Amino acid sequence: MISLNEQEIYEEKVLEWIADHFVWNEVEIDDYPLFLHGKLVRDKQGETMVVFWCVIYGRVDYRFQDT
Repeated sequence: MISLNEQEIYEEKVLEWIADHFVWNEVEIDDYPLFLHGKLVRDKQGETMVVFWCVIYGRVDYRFQDT
């Protein structure tokens, strides 16, 4: 079971990863609940990716949309 504190930490790590890799005002970020702390990131060209906390590897991970 993940504690509330751990959940907040994982959420923060996902948002930090996004901030490190994107310019905030150049992307849209929405919750994506199919993944733990998942965020759907969409750029101005409509390209999307999901950024989430991976419990298997204990780190932030991401997946690009299928084309």
